[in-house]
Amino acid sequence: MGDYNAVSEAGLSLVELFRREMTPQPIARPETIGLCMPQEPEDFQLTVWIYLMEEYNDTGMTAGYRSDPANLQQERYAPMQLRCHGLVTAHSKAPVQGRLPDEYRILGRAMQIIRDNPVIPPERLEGSLAADQTGLQVTHARMGMEELSKVWNTANRMYKPSFGIVISSFSIESNRIRSAGTRVASATIDLVQKK
Repeated sequence: MGDYNAVSEAGLSLVELFRREMTPQPIARPETIGLCMPQEPEDFQLTVWIYLMEEYNDTGMTAGYRSDPANLQQERYAPMQLRCHGLVTAHSKAPVQGRLPDEYRILGRAMQIIRDNPVIPPERLEGSLAADQTGLQVTHARMGMEELSKVWNTANRMYKPSFGIVISSFSIESNRIRSAGTRVASATIDLVQKK
């Protein structure tokens, strides 16, 4: 379970996966892969942009309090489960004649990595997510041209080759805590028979 940094840590975990798997080919330097809006890539050749975060309950955990494993004298409110939608975009630095084929190669490799690694294991997660035992699920998201156009047209920029992703199976732990009620240790029942 993550703390309030969970969305950033989920994005950084995906970036680290890409850095491990995409360098030195098709991207020469790992620092050119990062979290960034696709409309402002600076020196990045591959950007990951999480543009939508939503509460999503796919594990059956509901709202309410439950025992806090760190302190049995208190109860903690249920965590907020998240699902994030993102966009992975290639930004080639090649000359104009080779730019588009280079961007397709970069995206093809990124898609292959997500297909081959549908779960980022806990030992590869960043920050507070590393303590989680479930890993982070990453899948391709179907995005039509209309949806992609909405994402790109908000900045009035030319569309770049991109694909959608969904990051799920992580949560933000609640700070809402209350004292646990005293538990019944023993009970005495007296029965009286009526005549």
